[in-house]
Amino acid sequence: MLNLFKEYEGIFNPEVKEDSNIKEKKGRVFNYNPFALQDAIGEKNIKKTWIEYQKLKLAGIGAEEIIHSIVRKVRDMTFIIIGISKEDLGLKDYPYNKSKRDAKNWKELELKNFYTKLIIIYHQSRMTYPNGYSINRIDELEIAIEKILLSI
Repeated sequence: MLNLFKEYEGIFNPEVKEDSNIKEKKGRVFNYNPFALQDAIGEKNIKKTWIEYQKLKLAGIGAEEIIHSIVRKVRDMTFIIIGISKEDLGLKDYPYNKSKRDAKNWKELELKNFYTKLIIIYHQSRMTYPNGYSINRIDELEIAIEKILLSI
């Protein structure tokens, strides 16, 4: 069991070291890859998807930002698979071509269902209840995201 995640050993260490994998792009500094989760979803790799999701949570990225990133990727793949052009989507060459390659790992119906589920869990997390019942919606959204990612 310990060998299962051997390739990911040490990635959940919250300390940032000087020689660590810090990404810098256009003045922004990341100690994680902000697109790794989207890539893992495109690959349809459950293990990698879950690990990248955990890395984002440990880096302090909020559930709403994560779900928006996931929805964007799934939306782009869904539109590409049904034949929407790059110009209509408003994407540049690299994201379009990457999503087009990733869409080959999915069936059209799977993508549509996955997209629908993402939209539903996002809106349910933002619902207010008329009787004043309060719940911790952020925790609920995090759990729902994790469940849906593990169902890929």
